[in-house]
Amino acid sequence: MSKKLHIVRITRLVMAATEQEAQQLACSAANHGDVDCVRVIQDLYDLPVGWEDAVPYGSEQLSATKILLAQIAANPRFKGFEVHGCMTVGEDENRVTMLEECEDSDASLWSVYGQLVTGGLECLADFNSRAKAESLRDQIQEIQGLWAQADEYYAASGTRPNSGEDEFLESLYEDRVSCGNYEDF
Repeated sequence: MSKKLHIVRITRLVMAATEQEAQQLACSAANHGDVDCVRVIQDLYDLPVGWEDAVPYGSEQLSATKILLAQIAANPRFKGFEVHGCMTVGEDENRVTMLEECEDSDASLWSVYGQLVTGGLECLADFNSRAKAESLRDQIQEIQGLWAQADEYYAASGTRPNSGEDEFLESLYEDRVSCGNYEDF
């Protein structure tokens, strides 16, 4: 079972296969009162501001952002990624800002979207410049390419990895993914 990034209340980031495992890992760090609220981090919106460079418990050295980008790239719900300029068109009844796709000349921000296999788009992150949004999209696509290379390797060798800690994936990840410059966005 592969591990995913979890948030435990707002006091911990944890790498674990399940929410229960995330709670147990947080408890072992002697913060028993903080484990009543655990959820999987799905996209960049779920990551608390200022925690992008945090190294989660259960991770060997990789920042939360690097782990999350790898999770997004490996997510089978997405068949691709794209960037669109957006402008604010108002607020909904919960006072959440509503955005609409627009021409770049009218854009106040740029959004990175995952193209869903089932059709449609899912917004993953918003940026104040097209360059930053494209940088994130390009990084996700580069990581996606690494997973494809690993799949080809396993198909050719007739084996499958048990987890992301497999030797081949680990060397690809360490050498090519974790050395990327993810601080630019």
